[in-house]
Amino acid sequence: MRKTLKHRIRSFKIRISSILAPREKADCVVIGAGVVGVALARELALKGREVLVVDSASKFGANTSSCNSQVIHAGIYYLPNSLKALFCVRGRKLLYSYCPEHGILYKHMGKLIVATSPAEIPNLYQLMNRAAQNGVDGLRMLEGFEAMKMKPQLQCLKALFSPVSGTVDVHSLMLSLMTLFAITDFAPSAFVGCKPSASLALHVH
Repeated sequence: MRKTLKHRIRSFKIRISSILAPREKADCVVIGAGVVGVALARELALKGREVLVVDSASKFGANTSSCNSQVIHAGIYYLPNSLKALFCVRGRKLLYSYCPEHGILYKHMGKLIVATSPAEIPNLYQLMNRAAQNGVDGLRMLEGFEAMKMKPQLQCLKALFSPVSGTVDVHSLMLSLMTLFAITDFAPSAFVGCKPSASLALHVH
């Protein structure tokens, strides 16, 4: 029988910051309550899984996710066919779809990568070629005067324009992803073992 949304909401839990360690049963355990962890947990919960998220910090998104640049990357820099390149291109499209649907603050403003000397120009063409292999759309090589029309403060000879780059309010994004969470207390620092059987027993300290 298909689980109701109400049941799914109860089944999606994050444990942060406590001494007592209650026993929990779940189909899936996600270690880390950053943006990737809560996004993964949400997707699993929406597919009907019982999900438990654990984190050693005193709140969600307390480590890398709260300290990053909040950039929505186009996928320009990563090696072709690498997971980073594939996830970047796919994830960017998903973010631009998710954010307006859920009222998340974001900006789809594009990015300029500039060459300020003749020696840097070949690097721009290498990046453009790599980005094309990664499936990044809409890239344009601009002359310096074209880039400076867009941003008068610039001084450059050429610029690679990525129209699909942007930024996102990561904190609001994580709050939105956590709408299925039932937040309780618990602060694990390590998983120290498992019991080999049809199910796993994870011991958290």
